[in-house]
Amino acid sequence: MRCPKCLLCLSALLTLLGLKVYIEWTSESWLSKAYRGPQGTPLGPTPATPEPTLPANLSARLGQTSPLLSAYWNQQQWRLGSLPSGDSAEAGGCRAWGAAAAAEIPDFASYPKDLRRFLLSAACRNFPQWLPRSGGGQVADCSGTDVPYLLLAIKSEPGRFAERQAVRETWGSPVPGVRLLFLLGSPEGERGPDLSSLVAWESRRYSDLLLWDFLDVPFNRTLKDLLLLAWLDRHCPGVSFVLQAQDDAFVHTRALLDHLRALPPRWARSLYLGEVFTQARPLRKPRGPFYVPRSFFKGEYPAYASGGGYVIAGRLAPWLLRAAARVAPFPFDDVYTGLCFRALGLAPRDHKGFLTAWPADRTAEACALRDLLLVRPLSPQGSIRLWKQLQEPRLQC
Repeated sequence: MRCPKCLLCLSALLTLLGLKVYIEWTSESWLSKAYRGPQGTPLGPTPATPEPTLPANLSARLGQTSPLLSAYWNQQQWRLGSLPSGDSAEAGGCRAWGAAAAAEIPDFASYPKDLRRFLLSAACRNFPQWLPRSGGGQVADCSGTDVPYLLLAIKSEPGRFAERQAVRETWGSPVPGVRLLFLLGSPEGERGPDLSSLVAWESRRYSDLLLWDFLDVPFNRTLKDLLLLAWLDRHCPGVSFVLQAQDDAFVHTRALLDHLRALPPRWARSLYLGEVFTQARPLRKPRGPFYVPRSFFKGEYPAYASGGGYVIAGRLAPWLLRAAARVAPFPFDDVYTGLCFRALGLAPRDHKGFLTAWPADRTAEACALRDLLLVRPLSPQGSIRLWKQLQEPRLQC
């Protein structure tokens, strides 16, 4: 009689175990289907691996299945262990990587000037902060009692004073749990007026400018991303989320905060959220702003969130720095961020509330935008007008 009883007990245990697994699976499935963003927009599929990983060999994860591709970036990524960490004065330092690119790319001389300059210094990623000669303007660390829930990290350029002031007076104005920083290169520039004195005054007045001593040109936006990640790792490691956006964006801050607070914790830990492009390809028009020569890169881009504005989980900053040390440089900041996330085994989540190509002939009205999270581009005047409309208590749509 004992054996039948044992079998009965074993059968009952297996049934209970199967029921537990089924309940957990259906709960997760229901959560992924039930949670929706504004206007019922699904956030996208839950990634198979919610935690970041960085394998010893990145080639397969980045789609480099063969060393035979002739494009320089593809060959570099196949054989890259890690980028040089030294400065240009050291043997084999960051400038050596650029010199090798110039020597090995057969038609390097035909590349646009800005792309050539980017490649020559693309591995140089250690730059000191630029500080006013008269002192002041130092950006404070996140103290233990004042760690922001959301950091607004806005890419700007030294001469865009009006755009920065519009952000300060509208969606970037002080809110509990939110901190605003602008990311800039050197105001001394290469051509045009020296803006050092004006930027120094602005830095002392607001203490919200993170400035570094490198040339502020479009192809150096990746530097702002990487130097911000390093700053977060050292000075603000506890931040929950970071919005990285251009200074001509308009963010519905309150709606974004509500959205982030409602996220399932499992998704929030590895968040990369924005307007996602999938199966994008390089543009081959030589005089276009996003031109990529065939001798430099072959294949499709990874899925990536538009650089106009996206949100990442703050805890991913050190992970992204490690990935960036092993992903070959690429000239476009949003594509490069997508490559680094792919290197970590993480995928972006698309959200229809991010619109980073607002039509120039379409007026931005509060009723059209109140359910969105981020829109760009808007002029400073357009942002101020929209902000005032959204603050109107009698707004009816």
